[in-house]
Amino acid sequence: MTKSDKKHELSERQKKAIPFLVQSSTVEEGCKAAKISRETYYQWLSDPLFKDELKRQRDQVIEDALNIMKANITKAVNALVGLLNTNNDNLKRYVANDVLGHVLKAKEIEDLDARITELERLIKEKKL
Repeated sequence: MTKSDKKHELSERQKKAIPFLVQSSTVEEGCKAAKISRETYYQWLSDPLFKDELKRQRDQVIEDALNIMKANITKAVNALVGLLNTNNDNLKRYVANDVLGHVLKAKEIEDLDARITELERLIKEKKL
């Protein structure tokens, strides 16, 4: 491996630091856990390869979390809707508002998606 090839891959120190940086809630916490200085972290961020790998691993954590949430969505909805049967009127009101809010938000997203799809179709037609 030539010296120029080495510039196109992460150092072992960077590879070991990334999981700590990804799992920490603050830069300071991540740097401390990874045993690097904040200055080193910010230097590394100027390297597109490091920045891209850090982003890739952060995105993977988010994707994993979303998959867990998706796997449990039915259970969560059933628990929320089940609370509508409570005798506690205050709780029932909060739960009803939550359910309505989620349904309205989902409808809003569906409507926006349909509008964007239609706009994209119109733009594509004009280009042809």
